This record gives sequence, structure tokens and C-alpha cells, in this order.
Amino acid sequence: MNRILITLPNWYGETLFATPFLRALRQQLPAAFIATLGWPQCREVLLHNPHLNELMDYDERGAHRSLSGKWQLVQTLRQRRFDAAFILRKSLSRSVMLCAAGIPTRVGFANPKSGWLLTHRVPAAGAARHKASAYLPLLEAIGLSVLPGPYEYTVSDEERQAARRWLNAQRAINGRPLIILHPGANWPHKRWVPERFAALGDRLAESQRVQVVITGGPADAPLAESVKQRMRYPAMVSAGQTTLRQLAAVLEQAQLVVSNDTGILHVAAALRRPVVALYGPTSPALTGPLGEPQRIAVLHHPDCCPRVPCYQPDHPPHPGMDAITVDEVFDAACQLLGQGNLLTR
Repeated sequence: MNRILITLPNWYGETLFATPFLRALRQQLPAAFIATLGWPQCREVLLHNPHLNELMDYDERGAHRSLSGKWQLVQTLRQRRFDAAFILRKSLSRSVMLCAAGIPTRVGFANPKSGWLLTHRVPAAGAARHKASAYLPLLEAIGLSVLPGPYEYTVSDEERQAARRWLNAQRAINGRPLIILHPGANWPHKRWVPERFAALGDRLAESQRVQVVITGGPADAPLAESVKQRMRYPAMVSAGQTTLRQLAAVLEQAQLVVSNDTGILHVAAALRRPVVALYGPTSPALTGPLGEPQRIAVLHHPDCCPRVPCYQPDHPPHPGMDAITVDEVFDAACQLLGQGNLLTR
């Protein structure tokens, strides 16, 4: 097995969850050429990853949406002459393309939809298994060892310097602890309400003398501004002003990150930042932040939720998010801030 392709999941967080798999594969096949195939939006998660030789895009909403676009991608894969592929999600279209590309060894999860196109089929993970460890049995299917561990995100020196310049320009580097509030999430029913993020920011600014930065992507800018406008103390908004890579470099400078269950939470955990993670409709057992337990506080009230996990975002608000109080998030944040030895890398 000399040339290996890994087809990735579609979300930022799940792409991060694949990094223990990538690391284990590289450790056991150090001389192999390893490439990934995934959504262009997730490419930034794996940029600078030391275990990969190439990042390939599968732009199924753009360049590869049509049959001709998919066929061009198949021809590109043929030219790469991969001898093995791992499929980290159940996908008929991806499995068909790997077959058409002539990749002889295809390892993935058994399922009626696309499992028949695989040469090595692995039973799907049990309900209680974290997604970051759910990919590791694919290695066992070809005789490799399972090497679990934390997920990874690599920030370059240039990105780190750019983040410091941005923070300096915003006057955020002022000797006070930098606290990140991330109020966004891909689904509305995973979001703690802006009023509570604002109340938390004010309490931390008043009692802990912290500098609050409210983060998010371009679509989160109105939400971030609504949090800022509700605060009595000054806060800075980076939502819509940074790329994912730049945001990650800003996260790396933080002494604490408070976030809903979303990809940025997992980026912060991968960067070994102390995090307070707010969970309602999703399960921390399946998608909770990974890392040293003393750096992570997960707040979740599953008893008040009708169903966990709940993948029905058209029914907000979720009672699990409403059950999380400002008091308990503030207490968890202060406890992590008080452990000063944990705040250095």
C-alpha cells in the first residue's frame, strides 16, 4: 500500500475528527503517499497537516456537480494511480468514483447504499463511540494497528504572526486575558441565545478583567454584533473579518474559548485551548471536544431534552440549550481561568 486516498466527511468538525486516523496511518506507513479528497470548505482544516502529501477537492456543488465534472475528477484520480482508498463516510457517489478510478482496495463502512462497492467492509461504530475513534476500525480491516489520540490542527508561524498583528490593531493585546465567545453554530437549535452570551461576557469582563472577542464566519456577523450590542462592557467582533485559518490563529492566543457545539469549538480543543462547550441537541459522547480533561468543561443537560442527538434543526429552540444558565457557564469559565498553569501551551 504505497499510494493512499482518504475521502473525508463534509463538516469542519468531522474533518478534525479524522486527524487521529490520518496520524495513525502515517505513523504505520511512513513512506506512503497519502492524499485526501473532500469539500473545498474543509481544505483549510488540514492545511499544513504534517501527515499528508496532497489535499484534493471534491467540489460537488461546483466544478464536480455535473456528470462531466465528476468524470474529470475520476480521470484525475486515475492519473494519481492510487492503490488504496479509505472512505470515511457512506457515500454512493464517492464509492462509484473510486471504482471508476480503478483503485483496487476500497475500505469503508458496511451499508446497503454503497457497501457493495467496497473490497473491505467494516461494521458501523456503536452509538456510544466518539466519531474521532469511529474511523480507526478501518485501519484494522487491512491489518494495521489502532492508535487513538487527540485530534490535530496546525497553525503556521505566518498565521500566528498575522493573528498577533490583527489583535494588536484591535488593541486586544493589553495584558488582560483574551476570551473568545463563539455564538454561532450550523443549526439554530444548537445555539445558546445571544442575551446569555452577552451577560456572560459582561460578568467575565467585570470580575476577571478579560478582553472579549466575539468570533464567527461571515454569516455569523449579525449574530456576533447582536451579542456585542447587548453587552455593557466593550467587546471586539472578528466575525466576517477573518478566514478560518486566521480565526484559528486568533483562537490559539486565547486563554479561554466558550462555544456551542460547532467546528470552531473543536479547532480550539485541537489547539489545546481551555474550552467551555455548550451542548443541547447533540451528544458529547459522540462529538464532544477531545483533549486533556482539565482543559475542558462540557455543559449538557440531557434529562431535559426530548431526544439526544436531535438532528431536526427546524424545531428551535431546543430545551437543552435553554437549560444552560449563565451562572454555570460563568463558574466553569472562572475555574478554567483560575488554572493558570493550563493556559500556556
